[in-house]
This record gives sequence, structure tokens and C-alpha cells, in this order.
Amino acid sequence: MKRVHVMATFTFGVVCFLLSMAGPAFTAEVPKAAKAPASSGLIPSSYKEFNIGDVKIKFGADDRLRYEKRENFKFGDSTKPGNDDGLWYNRFRINMNVAYQNFSAFVEGLQNDEWESEIRPRKQRDELDLHQGYIQISRPGNLPVSLKVGRQELKYGAQRLIAAPVWSNNIRAFDAIKLSYNKAPFDIDFFVGDEVIYTDHNKKFNDARWGKYLYGVYATYKGVPGHVFDLYSINISDEHDDLQSQTDSKTYYGDIKQYTVGTRGEGKIVSTNFGYGYEIAYQFGNRDAVTKGKRKSQDIRAWAVHADVNYAFKDIFSQPVITLEYNYATGDDDPKDGTDKTFDPIYQGTHGPYGIIDFFRWQNMEEFAVLLDFTPVKNRMKGSLQYHRFYLDETNDAWYGTSGTKMRYNAKSKNASDYVGDEVDFVLSYKVFNFMNIEGGYAHFFCGDYVEDTGLSSDADFFYLQTMITF
Repeated sequence: MKRVHVMATFTFGVVCFLLSMAGPAFTAEVPKAAKAPASSGLIPSSYKEFNIGDVKIKFGADDRLRYEKRENFKFGDSTKPGNDDGLWYNRFRINMNVAYQNFSAFVEGLQNDEWESEIRPRKQRDELDLHQGYIQISRPGNLPVSLKVGRQELKYGAQRLIAAPVWSNNIRAFDAIKLSYNKAPFDIDFFVGDEVIYTDHNKKFNDARWGKYLYGVYATYKGVPGHVFDLYSINISDEHDDLQSQTDSKTYYGDIKQYTVGTRGEGKIVSTNFGYGYEIAYQFGNRDAVTKGKRKSQDIRAWAVHADVNYAFKDIFSQPVITLEYNYATGDDDPKDGTDKTFDPIYQGTHGPYGIIDFFRWQNMEEFAVLLDFTPVKNRMKGSLQYHRFYLDETNDAWYGTSGTKMRYNAKSKNASDYVGDEVDFVLSYKVFNFMNIEGGYAHFFCGDYVEDTGLSSDADFFYLQTMITF
């Protein structure tokens, strides 16, 4: 209950601070914003949004309940926890935003529950905790800048490198400072922060991982109608405390200086139904590696690429969109040569975009995919049918799951095939009411030659059904 008291105190303090301000800190007039439409939800907007003088207050909340059925997630190895599981998850969010002229303050609490998991500790369980709590100053003196300070979500582009994924109960957040420059046609963010580590305890808020710093710049150009182009530099300074290698149990990593530069773009081709997307990232830097007490620095040299082309059938039922997609990220062909060539997707999403069963991420992989998205009922029902084929870039490196831990690694099977398998997915969501959405999905993973060459190889199945209620 201590955390509940602290959150309430923080919220009350923010309100009192803004109400007590006798005059604006910045005297320039703020441009009038367009009137926002009434927000949807179970509770009418009039009960969630109100003004006290010049102070605007808005509340929000939602609750999600999901059931997951997993079979052969360890490919038939029943001795490992998590091979077969029927899991229940619940996540409740509640937030408040207070705005006064150029100032705003936002606070959000997160309550997570997880049942029936065989794995301990339960990583998706956390008592009511502070997910976000920040102060923002927007356009002081009508300058095209804003500053956000505090616990906040960071997400950019297609979220292949920095994401705030909402699939898991725990939504990634950072204790960060973000300075934004927004003057058409550019949006530029400068940021620095530490990731918040989720821990299930009831005496204090979750702490950030001090010693591992994310910092960089992300720029977006919107000067070409229908297109978006990004340039970025995303960097990590990490003082590890004996982090064990995924491919060598005798090797531990020390300090890491990792730099990722890249570009991304997407858009629609004028006068056609075609669209495209791409992303190219290059990684460099160095890190300490200690093997049997011997320290040796490793150079980081890795890269990754994404490309897709899509076509929208706008004049037929359900307006289907078909997408052809390719993803590639380097792996390390020789862990002992002093150069680490395994691409690190840093803080990527934890669910997709490489299949909904979440066996892959943008790391030592090659993927070919075909996606068919459709909308049977506009603004009410939508679905997706997907096919994915997966390979490893290097069989001498590990096969990595979405969390970054190894799905499988067998150093003795260097002659194994690089073909890992195929995945077929189906997802359908339906908005029952404006405040309630139901979503379900099924995936089957067909094990390929690599899985058969390196151990047990039973095909895996995944099913989920979830409801989301917005208050």
C-alpha cells in the first residue's frame, strides 16, 4: 500500500502546483488547438474531462484480460518449464493528465497479474506501480521545442529498435529526459534515459537500471506528402555486472559502448495502390569479454535491413492489403575472433513483427513473409493472415527469441541446416462496443531442418483470446 500512497501524493501535488500558479511562466499566447472529439469509453467524457479555471484535467483507464494456450514451446521437451502452458494475464492502467498553458503533468499507474505459469519468478506480475510520471513544457515563447522530464515511454519508427510494446503486461518505460524540436517539416528528438526494471514487490516503485544508459537522436522528415523519412543514432553505454554470454557459459561481458546509426522510410506511391517500407541499421563499438579470467576487448560490427512492398485492393470487399516483407540481421560466424557480428535490436517490441508466436527477433535471422490484412467491417472488425519462413544467418550463433535469450544453441552442430521453420498466423479483432474490443489469434510453427538437426523438434502451437475495456 505504500506505493499507492506515494502515487496519490504525487498526483495531488501536481494538481496543487498547477492550481496555485498565479500567472503563466511564459507570457506568449499558446495557439488555440482544434476541439478534440469526445473520447470513447465506458465512462462518458464529461466525467473524465473537466476544467478548474485554466487548468484542464483528464482521467483515463483501461483493463485487459488475456488467456494464452501454448503447446510445445520447448519443442516437446516436457522437462523444461513452459513447454505446455495455459496462462491468464490481466493488466489495469489508470492515468491522469493535468495541463496549464505551456505546462502539463502526466501520471500513470500499472497493476499486473499473471496466473498458472510454470516459470518462476512470474515476470508478468507486479503490484500497482508507477509506469509513467513526467512533467512537460511545450512551445515556451512559441518556440518550436518541448521538454519532457521523468518516467516515460520512448518509441520510434516501426519500433524495431526502440519500442513501448503493449503486448506484455509490463510496458517498457524509461527514467528519461527528452528534448523535441518540431518545426515543419522536421521532428527531431534528443533523449537520454535508463530503462525501468519490473520487479514484483509492494514496498517501493520499480527502479531504473542505473549504469546502462540509452541516448541518441531521432529525426523525421515529412516534407514529401505521403512519405516519412527517418535518420537516427541510438546508443548504449552499459556497465554490465558479469552478464553471461548466450553462446559460451564461460564468457562474461563487461562494459559496452554500442552505437547504432540508421535510416528508415515508408510511404505510398502517388496514383497507385502500392506502398513501401524500409529500414537499414549499422552497429559498431566495443565491449569487454572475460573468459576464464582472461579479458579481451571485442569490436562490434553488425547490421540489419528491413524491406517491404504492399498493395491495397481498395475496390473489393474487406479492402485487403497484401504485403511482401524481408528481414535480415547479422549473426556471429566465429565468437572467438575478437569481432562481435551479432546485431542487437536494443529495445525492440516483444510481440511481432516477426510472427505472433514470438520465436524470433531482429538478431541472427533471415525472414521472408507474406501478410494479408483485411477489414470485413469498417471501424469494427479487422484481421490478418500471415506466413513467415525463417532462417539463421549463422548457425554458429544462437537462435534468439523476442526477449533476447536463446531459443536454441548447439555448438557441436556447426553443420546444421540454417532453415529454422515456417509459421502461419491468423489474428482477428472485433470492436463490440466503443469501449470494448475482443481479439483472438492462432499460430502454428512448423519445425525446419535446423530444429531437427539440433534436438527435439515437435511443432509448436499458440492460441490467445483477450478483451480490452476502456473506461
